Amino acid sequence: MAKGLLCGVDEAGRGCVVGPLVIAAVAAERDELPLLKALGVADSKTLSPRRREEIFEKLRTSFRVGYMAVTPRRISSCLRVNGGDGLNELEYGVMAELVQSFRPRILFVDSPDRDVRRARRRLLEKLEMEMDVRCMVKGDRRHVLVAAASIVAKVVRDRKVEMLRRRLGDFGSGYPSDPKTRKWLLENLGQAAIKPYIRTGWATLENLRQTRLDEF
Repeated sequence: MAKGLLCGVDEAGRGCVVGPLVIAAVAAERDELPLLKALGVADSKTLSPRRREEIFEKLRTSFRVGYMAVTPRRISSCLRVNGGDGLNELEYGVMAELVQSFRPRILFVDSPDRDVRRARRRLLEKLEMEMDVRCMVKGDRRHVLVAAASIVAKVVRDRKVEMLRRRLGDFGSGYPSDPKTRKWLLENLGQAAIKPYIRTGWATLENLRQTRLDEF
């Protein structure tokens, strides 16, 4: 375990129906935290795309950064409706895999579960190593390392989504609340080419199958 090393973990794309879920980790020594703040690190949702890109490049060159993109197929297979253990369990496993390469003294996590004690317990079981794990709701607003991880996750996912748009057409944000995404799904659900890029088991897809295109 690295002496004094701290690590933050966050994700982007959990609620999307199109494209990957990206989980990211950023690690730093305690005395490096002011440098993160000086870079302008904040919750990724409060930053413009351009500003996120700028900070991402600085994080990647100056700090320990790791991330993993989880495919829609893997997400679909983990859902309870499809016989899996649930999305939270998948996230804990990926987080543990990322963090074990850093071996920080303290891990700050934007909790997938509002029950932060349960989240901490499940994550520790996946880690299989001693670590001070601190799970928080809205952690990207509460700790600068979690905010840094939120930026990495968001930038990586946005880049992957843009690549998918060039391949599949403009499906919007990929979130089920986006009318453009819903319309695109309704127009393309029967095409085998899009199946590897959408998450089956989402209620959105079942609802759309009962919707007419002229309702948009």
